[in-house]
Amino acid sequence: MASESLGSNVEPLSGTNSGRLRRGAIGVPGMVFMVVACTAPLTAMASNLSLSLGIGAGVGTLGWLVVVSVLLAIYTSGYTALSRTVVSAGAYHAYVAHGLGPAFGAAIAFIAGIAYNLACAAMIVATGFYADLALSTHFGIDLHWAVYSAAALVVLGALGHYGVTLASKVTATVCLLQFVLLAVLAGAVFRTNPSGFTFDGFSPGSLTADGFALTAVFCMLSFAGYEAAASYGEECEAPAKRIRRATVIALGLLTLVYLISSWTLIAAYDDVVVAGTENPGALLDGAAAEYLGSSIGVIISVIVTFSFLTASVAFHNMASRYGFALGRAGLLPRALARTHTHRGTPHVATITQIAINVTLIGPFIVTGADPITGLFPAVSGVTSLALIAMTVCCSLSALVASLRGRLPGTVVGTRVAPVVAAAGLAVIGVLIVLNYQQVTGSSSAVVAAMPLLLVVGAAAGVLTSRRHSLDAREALHELRD
Repeated sequence: MASESLGSNVEPLSGTNSGRLRRGAIGVPGMVFMVVACTAPLTAMASNLSLSLGIGAGVGTLGWLVVVSVLLAIYTSGYTALSRTVVSAGAYHAYVAHGLGPAFGAAIAFIAGIAYNLACAAMIVATGFYADLALSTHFGIDLHWAVYSAAALVVLGALGHYGVTLASKVTATVCLLQFVLLAVLAGAVFRTNPSGFTFDGFSPGSLTADGFALTAVFCMLSFAGYEAAASYGEECEAPAKRIRRATVIALGLLTLVYLISSWTLIAAYDDVVVAGTENPGALLDGAAAEYLGSSIGVIISVIVTFSFLTASVAFHNMASRYGFALGRAGLLPRALARTHTHRGTPHVATITQIAINVTLIGPFIVTGADPITGLFPAVSGVTSLALIAMTVCCSLSALVASLRGRLPGTVVGTRVAPVVAAAGLAVIGVLIVLNYQQVTGSSSAVVAAMPLLLVVGAAAGVLTSRRHSLDAREALHELRD
């Protein structure tokens, strides 16, 4: 990994609006950090995993992180087998269509598009909210959160215009800052209380502790976006190899970071469950203040703000690339497939995605409604169910493609693993539905009804695919390495 640059061997483009992204714009390290940016480890620790420690299985979170990472590793087998055969910026669109057909592919593509666009808008809102919180608390600068969100949109547009090479460098910097902060905290806690790092959280009994269902869900959500590498398949050299490498490295890195950080929070408190039950959102800040000093608060605030910004960049890139791929396939307006003359970026899809953000965020600005309590619960629920739908269908697609002789690989890798992954992921999907109010943190009927967007999106995808009689190979734009 160290031998590759974030973006290497960039291939110049000729002509205008080629409908192709620039090959060689990103390498394995760049893809890894774009994946990590999606998951935003620091914010995942302060939200999903802190909730798991407080209202889930408590210390059993450690064991469940291992279980979920193993399940995702099994899923990765079929997922990367498809990546060796099919390469597309609209990754799940092509992957699912390869085994289950164009209608299923279009349905999943629309679901992915909805999820990624919503996630991007939520991250932009969070960037503005936490920027306002940090600046007003620590520097006395009091502006409306929308000002900072608008600035974030400008950054988003600029990075989208200049391409993934620059974006990956920005996200790498912020990701490394998150890793450093978490590592420093872990070192401080271990130095002060080494006996707090016990192996109780890995015992079989901890896995079945009260609240284990919520923990399984929160652990899964902490990895949401880890599949992002495939969206850059058209922009890297040798995608058949590098998508797999980036995905495996990202999964291993995230698992390690989450395990060490969760273990650190457990060791930092006499009783992490009691502390987490009282105020799960304060677990990370409280531990940092106790072991690193109260002045660390400003550093955490700044890094959290930038982690939301880079998460918005990562989701923006995925959403715009899905728009690009679906425009190229004729499932959305073909103008979305236009690429920049010199930079090879999906500039029309980028501008469109920015406009979608403005449309989603605008009503909160006009009405003065709280976007954190109004938008975040809906987005967390919709994106969690979308993730399950995408991964389950991708696993089934790998299985069907293998059975039809259209997916090379071992029986274990292309048949057994996808079945196990689909079953395990479906179980987590059921747990999300059964615990939907806790997952979203809202009892609102509107929030509860938001998953209907995915149903409508899937139906629209199927209907759109049936109206177009494009050759399947052209529609999916299967670029073989």
